[in-house]
Amino acid sequence: MNILGLATKNLLRRRVRTILTITGVAIAIAVLFSLLSFNAGYERQLSGELGSLGINMLAVPKGCPYEAASLIIHGGVIPKYLSVDDVAQVKNVDGIEVASPMLLHQFFKDDKPHIVYGVNIADQKILKPWWEVEGRYFAEGEENVMIVGRSLAEKENLKVGQVLNFGPSGVPTTIVGILERTGAQDDEFHFLSLSNAQKLFGKEGQITTIAIKVTDISKVPAISKKLEEIPDIQVVTMTQVQGTIMSLVGSAQTLLFSVIIIALFISAVGIINTLIMSVNERIREFGMMKAVGASGWDVAGLIVLETLIITLIGCMVGLVFSIAGSKLVEGFVRGAIPYSPSGNLISIDPWLILVCVAFSLVIGLLCSVYPAIKSARLTPMEAMRSDLE
Repeated sequence: MNILGLATKNLLRRRVRTILTITGVAIAIAVLFSLLSFNAGYERQLSGELGSLGINMLAVPKGCPYEAASLIIHGGVIPKYLSVDDVAQVKNVDGIEVASPMLLHQFFKDDKPHIVYGVNIADQKILKPWWEVEGRYFAEGEENVMIVGRSLAEKENLKVGQVLNFGPSGVPTTIVGILERTGAQDDEFHFLSLSNAQKLFGKEGQITTIAIKVTDISKVPAISKKLEEIPDIQVVTMTQVQGTIMSLVGSAQTLLFSVIIIALFISAVGIINTLIMSVNERIREFGMMKAVGASGWDVAGLIVLETLIITLIGCMVGLVFSIAGSKLVEGFVRGAIPYSPSGNLISIDPWLILVCVAFSLVIGLLCSVYPAIKSARLTPMEAMRSDLE
């Protein structure tokens, strides 16, 4: 008996019901795959971005939550500031290789937010030795010049040598360099010398954060403890930043997992209902099969195979739609999470596809157990005498 061919013909005889069941499975698998791929991609991009900072920890004003550090990394602005004295105290702590003060500020141009980093360029060359620029770096303390990120330059059609009316006062500022693409948030920012940025935004002597690189990464906890003794400073390590961001993302994931569970439950109920109706409608058919020599296992195997075909096709359809729509999902996520990492937030890994396929097989097997047992227990005489239920 060609059980595969028979299962296929049975499904094709009830096309509408089969298609609706496949659709239910496809929706559940698409949601599951989208969540798993987003979780993997987001964490990978976040880890890569934090690693590309060249920074081991950030000193922020005391009283700012850990979320403030993630805002700083992604260009957000916090309302508290550190002072030059705080920088001097940080530099006196043993084990610190670089303590680079930075001022972050934001202004709007044509209703679009622009993020400005005031930095010591010599420190940035140490923290980010991979930086390359088209044009040149500005000198320490050089005024009315700036470097812009590559993505920002492309969006705004900016060129080296171009003069912009920059900042809230519209000060003429020359672009002396365009940062080569880094794949991180640096591609979206304006970079000025620290003193120039402080003067431009009326923040003389004020600092948003101190970027710290240590000589020995194993001593980060000890150095962090020493820095916490400075009255105005709170220290946030990159591990804490990543943990904070992922905990925030985890809250959204909990909601999404709830949606997935509901979708899977509905799909499972739909599959079981379809199979039970199919068994009831085909009692005479199963009786005929047993009358000509088919065993209970043959009938049960047919039901299981039909279920697996439905769930596998539904899984494939869900995966195809999920992968095809990954850019739409990524666009939605970026709109919902303002300071999300750059790069691909959706990671389409082969192991995630295997997880979804395995999951669909498990769902198919679980859903087919009761209908398979029911059909296998039918005796030929019962089946031949029964009416459709």
